[in-house]
Amino acid sequence: MTDWKQVLDSLLEESPYEKPLITSPAFETLGLPMLKQWEPGRVYAEWSFDKRMANSRGEVYGGFYAALADTLSAIAAMTLLKPDEIVKTSDLRVSFFRPMKQGVVQGEASVINRSRSSVHVEVVFNNTEDKLLAKASATHQIVKADAHRNSPPEAEEQ
Repeated sequence: MTDWKQVLDSLLEESPYEKPLITSPAFETLGLPMLKQWEPGRVYAEWSFDKRMANSRGEVYGGFYAALADTLSAIAAMTLLKPDEIVKTSDLRVSFFRPMKQGVVQGEASVINRSRSSVHVEVVFNNTEDKLLAKASATHQIVKADAHRNSPPEAEEQ
């Protein structure tokens, strides 16, 4: 059983924990941001432009927005999960509106709907002048944590 409040609190910039309770190699490799704040159904984060995440024109690479949207939308979904549930992304769509070459990207993910089996989330990316940079919509499948765990083949044979 997962205490999602503890997990979410560990993902805050001002976390009471030494390190996040849940993370991934992708999160660390891409330099995804910690949360500024969270509340049920909503998370907010800021990411300072890093030229390593730029395309050939020096703008934020679209795939980075997709990774950021996937992460923030999943975390927003986590704010509404029961202790025995986890989410898996089943759909992610990103639209791009303005290039970003420097400054801070503000990302806010909000749950639009939670049903028994899925969570629909919208993510909005703005610059500090509140201009829309990109927008994403994601659907996350809700599954029972125990059903998701995969045992090593040796353990299944015993």
